Amino acid sequence: MQTGVGLNIKGELSATEDITIRGTFEGTIDLPKHRLVAAEGSRVNASVTALAVTIDGRLEGHITAESVDIGPKATVDASLITGKLALEEGATFNGAVNTERARAAANIAKHRTTGAAAQGKEVSAVR
Repeated sequence: MQTGVGLNIKGELSATEDITIRGTFEGTIDLPKHRLVAAEGSRVNASVTALAVTIDGRLEGHITAESVDIGPKATVDASLITGKLALEEGATFNGAVNTERARAAANIAKHRTTGAAAQGKEVSAVR
């Protein structure tokens, strides 16, 4: 799904597909199994949870994702919890990066899944 350049959205966004934002978004974005792209020219002020986040525009807030890619024209003022961070030359980034917490959370989830599966139990993830 893509938002338009002139579109301004405030609120909570969750989806079962990848999302590309080309306009302005303010609020929370929840895409735990999908990718968020903040396209060039976009302005996002949000708390983001996604599988992967690519920023080519402007993003302020908080990001929790397995991987974050900050493009050469991006401006990011956010705290990050991620296992992988790519910061391209020319990008502007201001914020804290926590990779240990992301790694620890992934290990806990992995052990819960494998332990429950070994016992024949159904596993559900809560974020």
